[in-house]
Order: sequence, then C-alpha cells, then structure tokens
Amino acid sequence: GDRAMTPPKTLSRPLAQRVGGLESSPEATIFLGRELPENVIQAAVDALARGETHYTDRPGIPEFRQWVAGDLNERYDLDIDPKEVTITCGSTEARFVSITLLAKPGSAVWRPGEPEPIRGAAHLAGAELLRSVKDAADVSVLYLCTDDEPQVIAKSLQQMEAVEGWIVWDMSVADGYPEEHPAQNPKLTERVITIGGPPEYFAGWRVGWMAGSEAALRLRAGKQAITICTTNVSQWTLLEYYRTRTWW
Repeated sequence: GDRAMTPPKTLSRPLAQRVGGLESSPEATIFLGRELPENVIQAAVDALARGETHYTDRPGIPEFRQWVAGDLNERYDLDIDPKEVTITCGSTEARFVSITLLAKPGSAVWRPGEPEPIRGAAHLAGAELLRSVKDAADVSVLYLCTDDEPQVIAKSLQQMEAVEGWIVWDMSVADGYPEEHPAQNPKLTERVITIGGPPEYFAGWRVGWMAGSEAALRLRAGKQAITICTTNVSQWTLLEYYRTRTWW
C-alpha cells in the first residue's frame, strides 16, 4: 500500500542543512486603509488595455530602470547606469538576493539595527548575523536602512572604508529620501547596492529594485534565477506612482 511521506532525519547537502535550520517566518502583515491615487489605478487599466500581460525584459521594463537610475543620479549626483538596475519582486526579494549572493560563508553580515528582515537570508548564506563587530575586516556585507540612527550609519560606513565588504543601502523602509547616500563616498561607490520599493500599502503589487555597484549584473543573474521577471502590469503601475508622487 501507499507509504506516508516522512521528512529525512538528516540533511547531507550544505544548503539543505541550512534550510533545515531556518526559524519559522513571522506571519505576513496585511496593510489596509489607503486608496491608490486615480492616476495610478488608471495606469494599471491602461497597461492591461495595451496588452502588458506578457513577460517583460528580464531585468525589468527599460522605462522603470531608467527612472530609478535617473532619480538616484539627480538626487545624489551619482552615475548609475540603467543597466545597473534590476526590478525585483518586492524589496524582500532584493534583500534576499543581495545577502545570499554577496555574503560569504563563515563571514559576518553586519546589521546595526533590527536584524529580522535579513535573518533568513544570512542564515542561508552561511554567514553570521551580528549587531556589532570588533573588526570590519570580517564583514562581507553591511546592511543599513535609511531610517537607522544617523550616527550609527556614519560610524559603520567609516569602518567599511578600509575593508572590502559590500554595503546594502535599503531605502524601501523610509517615508522620504535621506539627505546623503553612501555611494557619494568614492571609497564606497562601487560597493554600494541600493534597494528601493514603494510604501507598504503597495505590498501586494510585488515590485522593488536593486541599483548600482560592481555586483549589479551578478545580482541581476541571481534574481532572474529565482523569478525570471517582475509582473508587467505591476511595473507600469508603480512607474506611474513614482513619476507622479508629490509627497516627498
């Protein structure tokens, strides 16, 4: 007769062992109570009417990538090429791809603030997630959010100047743009990966992005290996939102 499926008692492969050690994920939060602007809703309708229901360019629609690069360049006097931008399935995917691809097994992922958003990714990368470090040379990735304490941001970035680790700068959690960007420091420019995404009430649209750094094409390949491309209609809808928002 049929035999019941039972989980293996041992996991022999390194990745399987790391998956087996993951902690339970917190329940998803549902964000309610804010209506989308009419022009953003119309952008979704228009995209459907144009037949934007197929796969896009795998890195994302060119118009969206151009907007991301142009916006960062204009605000912070950077030189990010649209080719260095990849549209992701939300900022969660951007964090996951950045950490799992850039964190070296056995190294430290330095997260001075709340570590929960990247705990699982650091675990799967085989890296140790630390709130503080004695020697930045042990750090393969420094993960910062734009709403972290300014003095913490400044001090940790200063420590990274003399080492070779990557810096993930997560702008998706902020209600506005910070005045400064780590990539403005020429000692860090090529090692800064910027993550962005819309406010929480857009969570169901599953759109985010990664931009910049010498690792841009490597990160793009990692994202494409997971989900190929982000939903076409969502990209056009969020592009309209970004282009026309007036609240920052």
